[in-house]
Amino acid sequence: MKETLFHIASDYVSVIEKIEKTSDPKQLQFLEEQRTILHGKFLDALKKQGIEFKDRDHATRIAFRISKGEL
Repeated sequence: MKETLFHIASDYVSVIEKIEKTSDPKQLQFLEEQRTILHGKFLDALKKQGIEFKDRDHATRIAFRISKGEL
């Protein structure tokens, strides 16, 4: 399951990084929709693993750490 959590976190972080670099409104809207979907999947994966998080920002920081292999 850790591998799945890693993949979800990596995908989530990748979309966040693309959002930061994108200026095209249509692409930005698509990426925001993807981010929302992946965020939900990531939160579900965290809950299944019993990993606690305080809020969306905390979960996002966890995703960055997991994707970098720090957790």
